Amino acid sequence: MTAPAEEHHTVAARRLTAYAVLAHDPAVPSIAADYWEKSTDHYRAVDGALRAFLDRADDTGQARAAYRSLTEDPADWPRHAALRDSLRSLLATCPEETRALAAEAAAADRHIWIDYHLGDRHTGRLPAAEPHRAASATAQAGPAEVWIVIPFRDREGGARTSNLLACLRALADQAEGPGHRVMVVESDGAPRSRALIEPLVDRYVFAPKQGTFNKSWTVNVGAVDARADSLPYLCVLDADILVDRAFVARNVGRLSSGTHGAHLPFRWSLSLDAVSSRNAVELRTGQGAADVPEDVLRGLLLREPPGGCVWLRTETFHRVGGFDERYEGWGGEDDDFAARLAATDRLVRYDDQLLHLDHPRPLMVRDDGTPFNAHVEPMSWRPGTEYGLRDKFTGPA
Repeated sequence: MTAPAEEHHTVAARRLTAYAVLAHDPAVPSIAADYWEKSTDHYRAVDGALRAFLDRADDTGQARAAYRSLTEDPADWPRHAALRDSLRSLLATCPEETRALAAEAAAADRHIWIDYHLGDRHTGRLPAAEPHRAASATAQAGPAEVWIVIPFRDREGGARTSNLLACLRALADQAEGPGHRVMVVESDGAPRSRALIEPLVDRYVFAPKQGTFNKSWTVNVGAVDARADSLPYLCVLDADILVDRAFVARNVGRLSSGTHGAHLPFRWSLSLDAVSSRNAVELRTGQGAADVPEDVLRGLLLREPPGGCVWLRTETFHRVGGFDERYEGWGGEDDDFAARLAATDRLVRYDDQLLHLDHPRPLMVRDDGTPFNAHVEPMSWRPGTEYGLRDKFTGPA
């Protein structure tokens, strides 16, 4: 059925406004440099078509002024709303232009790897609590079936630590079903955050390493430590992911079906801005909501990122030798791990919400501009049994 003309204009206005943000917001290239490189030409093409349309069709200058205002401060959501609303009115008078611009945006949509999300109910303020979404107490879970391993480092004791604590509280608030155990592996020169973390987890592990953070080795240390417990499943979870109440039950159920060896439970990762991060944490862990509705949130959507949250059979993790420990700093380790999983067992994706909390972005390249891990040949990791050794960077005690 053909959508009503007004709805078509509304959809076009929303997408064109999103492209204006994507083309001008400095947060976009900083969130994932490689995804930005693959997307930027498409952002500029749609944004250029929008500017040309405004020059031709906006006789009053209202929409042009709203566009200029938004590009000066793309993070300001009221400016986003002002451009969207003025575009909707203008497009209603230009049906041919609307079709052409909508087609331009739809063509770009197929190629971009970072998109923009502004929920229809987003106001920048904490929404009122919805009592039907909350529960008075966490249901009793069954026997543990999965270790959730979280690699961690925060030398500043700031946003990353706050995010981890929110993540742990959300993991402690899970629906009735299979049980789980949570392990945080802190890798640093000293166990800086142990006093904060240990009361909230089943196991705290310190993996001593100075210098550049090595997520791959940190995860492997945790997985090797957990292996003695013989739980059938493993989840590798970033410290900045805020999960819903059904997270464990839903994903254990998927693995226990026996149809695959590993899965990523999302297609798009929603990286929240600072305000939405605070509100999401308060809703989920403060007000006890079972999940956080996306229509109250603002952020950037990453298309099919290879990491952040991966569920797999414990035997599958060890069959591939865990993560490649030659990767250090930002980039490449998740892609490599996912590729080796897919070559070993069936790796699938689902369409769950994945909320990534705001934090300072890490350096994505070395001082000379080269990627941190350009020297590592993908899918070449052959560690045998020599992975996840806790004294790898310090030597035997």
